[in-house]
Amino acid sequence: MRSIRTRLMVALLTLAASASLLAGLLTYRRVLAETSTLFDYQLRQMALSLRSQVSLAPRIELPPDQGDTDFVIQIWDRFGARVYLSRPGLPIIDRTALGYADLMLQGHAWRAYGLQTVDGVIQIAQPERVREALARAAALRVIVPLLLFLPILGVAIATVVRRTLWPLRRLATEVQQRDAHSLAPVSMARLPQEVAPLIQELNRLLARLETAFAAQRAFIADAAHELRSPLTAVSLQLQLLERALDAEAQHDALTSLGTAVNRSIHLVEQLLTLARSEQPDLSAALAPMALDQVAAEAISDTHALALTRHIELHLDAEPGTLVRGDQAALRTLVRNLVDNAVRQAPAGSQVRVRCRGTSAGARLEVIDGGPGIPPAERERAFDRFYRRANAPEGGSGLGLAIVKAIAERHAARVTLEDTPGGGLHASVSFPSLA
Repeated sequence: MRSIRTRLMVALLTLAASASLLAGLLTYRRVLAETSTLFDYQLRQMALSLRSQVSLAPRIELPPDQGDTDFVIQIWDRFGARVYLSRPGLPIIDRTALGYADLMLQGHAWRAYGLQTVDGVIQIAQPERVREALARAAALRVIVPLLLFLPILGVAIATVVRRTLWPLRRLATEVQQRDAHSLAPVSMARLPQEVAPLIQELNRLLARLETAFAAQRAFIADAAHELRSPLTAVSLQLQLLERALDAEAQHDALTSLGTAVNRSIHLVEQLLTLARSEQPDLSAALAPMALDQVAAEAISDTHALALTRHIELHLDAEPGTLVRGDQAALRTLVRNLVDNAVRQAPAGSQVRVRCRGTSAGARLEVIDGGPGIPPAERERAFDRFYRRANAPEGGSGLGLAIVKAIAERHAARVTLEDTPGGGLHASVSFPSLA
C-alpha cells in the first residue's frame, strides 16, 4: 500500500522536474536564437563601422589573430578588386553577397554580411561553429542555475508535504494510543478541511458503537437479573424434591420443577431471539415472500400452547399478500405476537390473525380478547423485560421487544390499539415492494 506522502512526493517532484526541464529546453533554444540574432547584429555593426575606411583599407589595423573566434573581413573597391583581406591564410570568400548570407567554404559553414558603400563593398564573415559554441556557452550559463535549483526545490517540496500531512500523522497517533474501551469522539482541532468529513463519519461510528455497547451491557445486566428468578426457582424446587416425604409431595415438586425449567428455557430462547433480532445477519438479503404463508407457519408453532390454554386460533389471510423480508425473522415476529396474544387471552377465547394488502403495502393484525394494554403503557410495552403488574405468569417480557426489533429491520411500523370488545389489537404495517 503506497502512502499519500509517497504519492505526493513522487507526483510533485516529477511535475517540478518535468516543468524545469521543459523550461530549460525552451530557454536554451530561445537563448540560441537570440544569440544568433545578436551575432548577426554584431556583423552588421562591424561593417558599418568600416564603411568610412574603404579608401584606407590597406592601412586598417586589427587585433592579433584569435583563432576560432576571428572574423574574416574583405573589402572590394568600386571596380571589384579586392583591396583588403584581414586574415591571410583563412578561407577566402571569392564572391560578394550583399546583406546576410550563409556560405560554405572548404566544407565549413560561414555566416556573412555584405555592405555596399560609395567606395566599394565591405564583407564580414564568421564561422558557424564559432557562433554555435558561443551561443551554447551563453545558453548553458542561463540554464545551469535553473537545473541546480532542482535539488533545492525537491527539499522544499518534501518539507511542505511533510508539514501538510502532519495533522494526519497526529490523528493516527491519537487513534493508535486509544484502548478498546475508549470511544470518545476524535478531536477536530487543527485538521485539514478535506479530512473533516472522514473524522465526522468516524465520530458518528464511535457514537453508534458506544450506543451498541451500552445496549449490550444493559442487555447482559437485564438478562442476568431475569435469569436469577427462574434459576432460583429451579434450585428451590430441587430442595423441595429432596425433602419430599411421600409420592404426592414428590409429584408436586417435580411438576413445579418442570414448570420452572420450562420457564427458564423459554426465557433463554427469547433472549437468544432478541439478540439475533437486534444484530441481524446483514448477509441475509430481504426477498419478496407471501405473508399469509409465513403467518400460517407461525400459528402452527404456537398451536400446542393454544391447546393447553383452550384458545382457538383463526387465520384470515388474503392469498398472495407479499412483503419483502427475511422469512425466518418474519416467522419469529408473527409467532411472538400470537404467543403474546395466547398468553394474555382468557381460556376459551379466540385469537384472530389477519393478513391483507393495503394501498401502502401490507398489514398483519393479531387480535385477542385479553385485558389489553392501557394507552399510557403502550410505549413501554416494547421495552425489554417489561411486564405489567397483573400480567399472567410465564411471560418473559421480551415478546414485543423482539417484534419491534424485527419490524425496524423490515422498515415496518408496529402499533397497539384497543379492540371494540376488549382486548389488544396489534398491527404491523409493511411498506410496498416497489
